[in-house]
Amino acid sequence: MLKIVFFADTHLGVDYPIKPKVDRRRRGEDFFNNYKKVLDYAIESKADLVVHGGDFFFRSKVPASIVDKAYDILYDFAENEIPFVIVPGNHERSVLPSSILMNHKNIYIFDEPSTFFFKKKNAVIGITGFPNIRNGIRLQFEQIFTEAIEGNPDVDIKLLLMHQAIQESKIEGYTFRYGIDVLPLEMLPADYQAILSGHIHKAQVFYYEKKENRIPVIYPGSTERTSVVEMVEEKGFYEIIFEESETGWKLLETKFHILPTRPMVRLDITRLTEDERVLRNLLEAELSKLDKDSVVRLRCEIPETRKLLKAELLRELTPKTMTLTLAPVYQKRKGWI
Repeated sequence: MLKIVFFADTHLGVDYPIKPKVDRRRRGEDFFNNYKKVLDYAIESKADLVVHGGDFFFRSKVPASIVDKAYDILYDFAENEIPFVIVPGNHERSVLPSSILMNHKNIYIFDEPSTFFFKKKNAVIGITGFPNIRNGIRLQFEQIFTEAIEGNPDVDIKLLLMHQAIQESKIEGYTFRYGIDVLPLEMLPADYQAILSGHIHKAQVFYYEKKENRIPVIYPGSTERTSVVEMVEEKGFYEIIFEESETGWKLLETKFHILPTRPMVRLDITRLTEDERVLRNLLEAELSKLDKDSVVRLRCEIPETRKLLKAELLRELTPKTMTLTLAPVYQKRKGWI
């Protein structure tokens, strides 16, 4: 058997201030911890390849200390002789920060449309990929894909790696189907064993049929919750297992491994009050009901009450083990502000 560990959307650097001005529990280490857990699992399970589907960092301009921390961990992993393949995502604006640490022989970056080849357990694996296309993947895919596979030899296992929204992928309450930034299933190749993609934070596997082949599209989702929309979603990564048969290498199984995540809660204040004492009692009562490690998104759209929600009050009332943020006010015409 041949095993590939596939994860994506690690968003390293979220809530990770370099010189925090306030002593409170932050989420930055949560993201790094799950990133390390995936790599540790790959080592322990003796994976043949590790593949990352993009949005390695949480934005394009990341402090050097965060870049160094992330790449140090990756460099140490690469020393285990397991190839690590990554495609840059939209958060990196399709380009990963440069570093001498990324020149390791076992780290492969799709900085342009191309294909990497690996010989593992009597199988030649070809992973075709390209950096995230931020505007108009529907219009550009055919040309990009042709460029990426030009001159490719035939191989035993063919995988396509990207960081895009693909038709029929889902998030809470919505299915992607149309638009120039949604890649139609009909454009995907017929002779690949799997399509691997980051970008959609909800873990999922769905299939498309082409030339009598039934091909899975695999989204591992994000490794941590980044929005209250994801507060009930399990986070993790996929272990993709291939086996050799008389007719060649076949995809045998996709195993989803759940990563530990802190409870995420949305807390709405809907009571009008201009009395800080009343608000204090209300908040203390609501927070006391929650798991001590909760990540809390506090929302209040009543102006008279909201003006009492000072940073000092929130820090005083929030247990040290929790992380609480105050959501912005929603305006119907402008959205969140």
